[in-house]
Amino acid sequence: MSSLILIIDDDPALRGMLGFSLESAGYEVLEADSRKHALKTLSEHAPHVVVLDMGMPPHEHTPEEGLAVLDWLTAHQAQVKTIVLTGQNAQATSYLALKQGAFDFLEKPISQEVLLMSVRRALLFYKQAQKLKEQEGLQRVEIEASLGEGMKQVRNQAEEKLLKQVLADTDFNVHETARQLGIKRENVYYLIKKYGLQRE
Repeated sequence: MSSLILIIDDDPALRGMLGFSLESAGYEVLEADSRKHALKTLSEHAPHVVVLDMGMPPHEHTPEEGLAVLDWLTAHQAQVKTIVLTGQNAQATSYLALKQGAFDFLEKPISQEVLLMSVRRALLFYKQAQKLKEQEGLQRVEIEASLGEGMKQVRNQAEEKLLKQVLADTDFNVHETARQLGIKRENVYYLIKKYGLQRE
């Protein structure tokens, strides 16, 4: 099965060039030209890697649209590896993107070799994470803990993030989520209510 890559960029020429490079390398490619289009595509497909332009209309001069897509991915498809594209203010934008869970960042203009190398690396990490999950039952959860917040805050954040990831993996199947987490179904219902989670 070929790997699925989603390119999110409002520039049709760049999307076409990136798409051609990736398809020539044997990858299956989907395209989206805005945050709205990207979220619709993501809700219908499960790509392995997302190549994401940070500056898109209506906020093309800020990373706002790209960060919103990263937020959605973190909440719903945390396993996806995201490579962000930055055109301006690369230092600040890449810092924000990596803080929001991006896997890698590339500065425009992008060469075909650099893109393919980054995608190959992202796919390797994606596949190894899936292997760890299937063979050893390990699920990676990343949290941002401010020192001084206290352990309860950190514990709640980790609990909520793990619950969201497993619910997303099981398509909100409470019975299967309980089985994977090794807890009772009643506890899953309690946690769903505690964190105000809803099926998409």
